[in-house]
Amino acid sequence: MEAAATGPSNEAKDPRAQGAGGLDANPLDELVVTLDADQCWERLHRSRIARVAFRTQESLEIIPVNYVTETRKLAFATSSSVILDAVHSGREILMEVDEHDGWTAWSVVARGTAHIPDTRHVTAQRIRSMLATPKRATVVLEPTSVTGRLFDQAAP
Repeated sequence: MEAAATGPSNEAKDPRAQGAGGLDANPLDELVVTLDADQCWERLHRSRIARVAFRTQESLEIIPVNYVTETRKLAFATSSSVILDAVHSGREILMEVDEHDGWTAWSVVARGTAHIPDTRHVTAQRIRSMLATPKRATVVLEPTSVTGRLFDQAAP
């Protein structure tokens, strides 16, 4: 993730250039930190519950799932016909993961298209479902974009 280049006309509006007391200073800049891709993946690797979001013809669906990571891919098992329809039709899939520990909170969103791998895929065997129901398929999301934010709730 690269920061956009700023020209001379934008430098005057940069609160860091004006100092802490600048008129354009945004107090949220100290409380909200944009995570880089490696920081996002570090958080995705240690979490296990996400929300899968996608559009259907009628609505926007958001469904909780248990997942595992494998390199820079996310895998989950499902029997949801609406998720499987979204995967088969090539719709964009988003997975959102977040945590809160009392001092900080973070949120990571991975977006891309998903596919159903060979059922003997090793990743499928590591998924521990929060609901012990039979799963028809393992879905793998290969993100084209991963973004995240860290919220410092302990800051003054």
